[in-house]
Amino acid sequence: MSPRSELVEVAASMEVPEGFRADAKGDVIVVSPQRPEHWRIILRIAADIEFKAPHLRTTSDVKIPGTGQNDKAPDIGIFPADAELHSSNALAFVEVVSASSRETDYADKTEIYATAGVPEYLIVDPARDRWTLHTAPSGDGYSTTVTKSLDTPVHIAGQQFQLS
Repeated sequence: MSPRSELVEVAASMEVPEGFRADAKGDVIVVSPQRPEHWRIILRIAADIEFKAPHLRTTSDVKIPGTGQNDKAPDIGIFPADAELHSSNALAFVEVVSASSRETDYADKTEIYATAGVPEYLIVDPARDRWTLHTAPSGDGYSTTVTKSLDTPVHIAGQQFQLS
């Protein structure tokens, strides 16, 4: 395991106060609060699923077994309503990028979630005003990637979402 991968694992295993997150950034671990824009996007997707898709359920910052040595806690996990929380049952994971999580969300978690077999991985990047959707996972990563502006609706877990 590379030193970078080890640092990502240490950050994932840390217990941090509610409303905060730990991310590996370079060769340090940064603990920072979630930003209002970050939370607004998470809430919008979770609320849309709650009201439009009762056959689905969401998690937010909940460690999901099957996502690495120290199970990762995606900003949003989307699962069938009756499924056990495990990466093998996930329909999609969503990460909302912040300055401290950029490298982890784009590089590390893309590899981790693809290896875990998560069918869809959506990265929402408010600072860059875009989203990136990875689909078709394998042990080598995702074979399909689409990037669009935040004002373009995105289709994940069988549902369409407007992020802006």
